[in-house]
Amino acid sequence: MFAVPFGLIGVIFAFAIHGEAIGFLAMLGVIGLVGIVVNDSLILVNLVNRMREMDPEVSARSAVVQATKHRLRPILLTSVTTVAGLLPMAYGVGGSDPFSAPMALAMGYGILFATPLTLILLPCLLLVQDDVRTLACKAIRKVSREPIRKAP
Repeated sequence: MFAVPFGLIGVIFAFAIHGEAIGFLAMLGVIGLVGIVVNDSLILVNLVNRMREMDPEVSARSAVVQATKHRLRPILLTSVTTVAGLLPMAYGVGGSDPFSAPMALAMGYGILFATPLTLILLPCLLLVQDDVRTLACKAIRKVSREPIRKAP
């Protein structure tokens, strides 16, 4: 779910530079955008988790790097083809539709911004999560090893 704000940054930027209001159809585009962005990030996180389950000895960093390398092409191809299909509709190339243009603008720019952020920041957030989990486990083990002292 951390990837959703990445897409919203693109939507806000797109509507700000085009000077348009975010209406109902644009919000429908945001809902579609959320589905695509969550799918991209889920593909990456799922592969990291599977790699760590299959080989518990692999480090978190190694699993994140390998998963990101393995899923880079599918995520980029999905995003590029979707943006290439949406932006002509958003700008009215070949005819314009005032109803679908805001939806396409929201989805196109949202994916355009969310994809690099998902491929860069999401792996970083996964590593931060692993570091926090490791520190918490160490702290819990340290507290559980200390003898319980009774008050006098």
